[in-house]
Amino acid sequence: MSLFGYPATVTHYHSAMDEWGRPLPPASAVKSAKVVEEQRLIKNARGEDVQIAYIIHLEGPHAVGFDDYFTYNSELGELIRCEVAHIEVRKFLGTDRTKKVVVYGRPQTV
Repeated sequence: MSLFGYPATVTHYHSAMDEWGRPLPPASAVKSAKVVEEQRLIKNARGEDVQIAYIIHLEGPHAVGFDDYFTYNSELGELIRCEVAHIEVRKFLGTDRTKKVVVYGRPQTV
C-alpha cells in the first residue's frame, strides 16, 4: 500500500460503442500515471457509497468510461487489474482546460 502514490505505467483498455450503443472489444493504450493504493469509501456520481482500492492520476485530458479497466504492475511486482468506479476531471483554475483525470478503481471481479 502506498499512501502518497508512486509513478507507474498503466495500460488503459477503452471500449468504444457501436451504432446501437453496445461496447466494442477494448483497445489498449499504455499511459504514464501516478497510482495511489488506498482503500476508501467514496460517493459516486449517483450519490451511492462505493469502496475503492486504487486511485489513478492521469495528466491531461483522457477519455475514460465506466466500461473501461486498467492494468499495471505494483511495486511488489503483482499485476493489478481494476475497473472504474468513479471518474473525476480536474481543470485549471478559471479555465475549461483539463489538468488531470482522476480514476477511482476497485479490484476487478472475475
